[in-house]
Amino acid sequence: MKEEYKKSVFIELGIIFLALLIFIGIQQGWLIKFIPPCYVYEHFGILCPSCGGTRCVIEIVHGNFKDAFFYHPVFFLTGVYLLIANLVYLINVGKKKKIATWIYPKEKFWILFIIVLLAFTVIRNI
Repeated sequence: MKEEYKKSVFIELGIIFLALLIFIGIQQGWLIKFIPPCYVYEHFGILCPSCGGTRCVIEIVHGNFKDAFFYHPVFFLTGVYLLIANLVYLINVGKKKKIATWIYPKEKFWILFIIVLLAFTVIRNI
């Protein structure tokens, strides 16, 4: 096994382990107690760019994808995109001929993500 492939597999296993811990913590209810309220909403009364993200994750864990989308569509779609990009990366790690490399996040993706997130924040606070 290539060294790069081994490293990628260990990183992916770590991500899966953390996701599993979050899943179990949300299902059992003990993780939610440690999440503080939103400072911006509490003090200024406006929704910050990440407001709704926690509820989105909770709904995803419970299998309510429609509700998760409506809590925070940008967060939901970004999660789906990053999951697909991660799967493509795992497929490509061991191959000489790479497939669908256009899906990997590049600088343009992050700029577009920030613009969409800020626009979403402004629109939902109007």
